[in-house]
Amino acid sequence: MGHRSNVLYAKSVAALERPKQSWPRWLVTGFGLGYLRPAPGSWGTAGPAVVFWLMLVYRVGAVTRNAVCAAVALVAGVVLILLGRWACAWFGKPDPGQVVLDEFSGFFISCMFLPIPAFARHGVWGAWLFTAIIYVLFRFTDTMKIPPGRQLEQLPFGWGILLDDIAAGIQANLVLQVAFRVIHW
Repeated sequence: MGHRSNVLYAKSVAALERPKQSWPRWLVTGFGLGYLRPAPGSWGTAGPAVVFWLMLVYRVGAVTRNAVCAAVALVAGVVLILLGRWACAWFGKPDPGQVVLDEFSGFFISCMFLPIPAFARHGVWGAWLFTAIIYVLFRFTDTMKIPPGRQLEQLPFGWGILLDDIAAGIQANLVLQVAFRVIHW
């Protein structure tokens, strides 16, 4: 947080009064996944990865699969924006590591509209490998904060927590779209 506005933002977050209500923590932490250690963001991504893997294993159609990904990404994002100020005040940080709803949104955006390669259509392990590829690439783009991710992270409260992961999800999706279309071709 070297930038002056970020220092001021961190001070304003530190000055927030801790909320009396504690129930929202279960939403913003992805039903507790954000409390797991080490690397709560990786645990937070594991939850949606399991959901996506199950959709592949049970051969959920592309339209339904994409609708589920879009719906969960949207709902998680809206909830995080609505509870972002609460989360910063509760955990006392501008971007609390325990908050993982952003990973839900970002990972599901990574999965949207992807062509499913042949190896992923047959069996549990092929679906697992495909999901693992998406997981690793999303975690890489999220961790590296490739522009505009770093800049979006600077936004206040839920917006900053969420939008860098949205950017990472879009970046991972674009790489996967190209890779799997080239492989398929």
